[in-house]
Amino acid sequence: MQRSAAVLKESSVKLGNLKTAKYIDFNTAMFVTMGFLLSRSILVESVAPLGVAFFICTLKIDRYKIPVFISTLLGTILSFNSTAETIKYSICILVFMMISKKIKNVPTVMHLGFIGMFVVLSISVGQVLLSSRYLYDFLIALMEGVIVFVSVYIFYSGVDLLTNIKNRMSVKAEEAIGISLMTTFSIMGIGSIAVLGISVRTVLSTVLILVASIIGGATMGATTGVIVGLAFILNNITSAIYMGIYSFAGVVSGTFNKINKYFCILGYILSWIIIYAYTTGISSNMTEMRDILIACLIVISLPKRFFNKIEKVIKSNISSNEVVYDYIMRSKNVTNNRLVSMYKTYDDLAVTFDRIREKEKILDQRDMAHVIDMIHKDECRNCGMKRMCWETRFNHTYTMMCDILTRVESNGEISLANVPERFTKECMKPEAIVKMANCYYKMFAIDYDWNVKFSESRKLIANQIRSISRSIQSLQRDLEKNIMLDLEKEKSIQEELDRYAIHIDRVSYLTKDNNEFEITIENKSCKDGCLCENKIIDVIENFTGESISVQKIGCHSLSEKCRAVFVKAQKYKAHTEVASMSRDGHLLCGDSHTYMDINDGKYMMAISDGMGKGKRAYEESSATIEILEKMMDAKIDDEIVISTINNMLLLKSSDEMFSTLDLGIVDLKRGNLETIKMGACSTYIKRDSGEIDLVSSSSLPVGILSDVKLDRHNVKIKNGDYIIMVSDGIIDAGKNNNLGDNWLIYFLKKLETTNPNEMANSILDRALELQSNSIEDDMTALVTRIDTN
Repeated sequence: MQRSAAVLKESSVKLGNLKTAKYIDFNTAMFVTMGFLLSRSILVESVAPLGVAFFICTLKIDRYKIPVFISTLLGTILSFNSTAETIKYSICILVFMMISKKIKNVPTVMHLGFIGMFVVLSISVGQVLLSSRYLYDFLIALMEGVIVFVSVYIFYSGVDLLTNIKNRMSVKAEEAIGISLMTTFSIMGIGSIAVLGISVRTVLSTVLILVASIIGGATMGATTGVIVGLAFILNNITSAIYMGIYSFAGVVSGTFNKINKYFCILGYILSWIIIYAYTTGISSNMTEMRDILIACLIVISLPKRFFNKIEKVIKSNISSNEVVYDYIMRSKNVTNNRLVSMYKTYDDLAVTFDRIREKEKILDQRDMAHVIDMIHKDECRNCGMKRMCWETRFNHTYTMMCDILTRVESNGEISLANVPERFTKECMKPEAIVKMANCYYKMFAIDYDWNVKFSESRKLIANQIRSISRSIQSLQRDLEKNIMLDLEKEKSIQEELDRYAIHIDRVSYLTKDNNEFEITIENKSCKDGCLCENKIIDVIENFTGESISVQKIGCHSLSEKCRAVFVKAQKYKAHTEVASMSRDGHLLCGDSHTYMDINDGKYMMAISDGMGKGKRAYEESSATIEILEKMMDAKIDDEIVISTINNMLLLKSSDEMFSTLDLGIVDLKRGNLETIKMGACSTYIKRDSGEIDLVSSSSLPVGILSDVKLDRHNVKIKNGDYIIMVSDGIIDAGKNNNLGDNWLIYFLKKLETTNPNEMANSILDRALELQSNSIEDDMTALVTRIDTN
């Protein structure tokens, strides 16, 4: 019992601490301070309803209701207002406290403002009726009600932002203005308090304008200057000229915010001195200049982290808000985890397919027992020797039947002469038994062949599932890298393009590891398709300070949309031209080709030659190229791509279906050519010096074997080199005319043109000439020139 009492006592202490901690945080302290100062802020004569309006805005939040009630009531009592006004505003605060539960259920800010205006107006009118009853006092009461309505509407946005700042992705203009007004009039509530002759109000007002200018630029600086100037006028502190002085100083100061805060402060001081000296004379009030200089020193001493924290509240800039970054990172992590689960699931599924046991031979032990049972039912059931063979001498009979089936499996088929002599002597139907054994064996042989085919298909599917798993794993690894969207730079690029009257639909700025980036711009196609080269690329280079290269996707002057990707310029650039001709004048050529920019500054060229001619060859080669293009563009590893193409061709048809694949990938950053050949012809590299290098391979085409073995070669390339890739129709043109496989080497050495288009056409023309214009196979010549960027 004593222990229970001690536990209860300890719990009550903890609950008490929790109740106390409920009201102690940064926002509570800030709201209490604002409530106290706003209650002391007098606008015109004795009109001071700002504290009441602020208290109304906090009534919806139980956490701040009681602390703000105490602070606003205390501020009203300790204000320098008249006794009658102090009593009136105190009554207003008490009335709102009593109806706080009903106010909490008010649906909109508009209704809340009307309630505040009605209560304050009623109490003010009641005060006028009990005292002077002058028309002027009625008008003042009406003005108080309007001020409360407007203040509630404005302050509510600021209070809502401060209470939910951690969950906000951006700041609206009205919210920033609401915070500025609350802060400014709170400073006015300090009154004429001075420390060693220094006006606290002037110092804090100047600090507020400077901080707003440094963070928000000229717009925010001017806005804050106007608000501060207006607050000074309403508090009867100074003349209207000060609104212009504060706003002009804010504009000049904010203009330098792109440089640093020191230039902002210098601009503020100089602009203040110029306007102040021009309007009132520099020597008229040197004490105010002293207060401004002190405020500037305070701003200089403020650390950078202070500005970073204030920036979240004041600056309406989505990239400065950590919530956005946190949201992106959480989305990235969720996606990453899902991808990890997916690739592990696919990998386990591929392993499951691999673990399915396959029959090692046509008849295993279980199959033999099944065949013997069927033979027994068909031939031995009605035999007169049934009891002797299958009951009295069961083991002996079963062993002989197994021996016969073993001989059938060894020879494929047996006759009566191939069976043991004792079997023919003991069995009443030896010929029928041998016939049935051969028949059932053939049935099992057919079934075994189908099982083998199904097994091969399962292996192909397992390999393909494993390839999918590897692709997902590769994507997951890419997401793990530091790849992020830079929203601030996207906005800056958009503004920079607008300055040059270049209007675009969308811009995306992707940052990568190693200081790399990728800028994607989507826009309507220009009339000549050259906007990205002639104008946009110059703007991007000026913005990034880097040499830029552009990759256009779907950009044609007659289409509606264009997408251009801008990256750091590579060391080299590639230009490809192709010449091709189909066999016997067929409309569809069995050779398909492609060339395109792919990921990480690489350039791809490929030729695929389908088996046969005409439509069938075209379907094989075009399917190979189409898959190659899509998967390479999706940044899938080339081994997975070729394995996928191989599996597709193996599974697509029951007939033989294969095609050659000649793939070349140029690393434009490092000057390196990687060739991957599957049954393709040699690749010829014509150097700038005129020498010819040959890259050969002896691998089989894709679509023949389930296991693909890639034949890779790496060759260095440099400025002025030509990469020549051809289909077998070009090579065979010389081979069939006793010129051998390397006739093209000698032809390329003598070829003098440096134009890739002319070179490709010359190769095709020479091949036609060697065949006396009688084409024996589809022919394609693809020439790529490498130049320094």
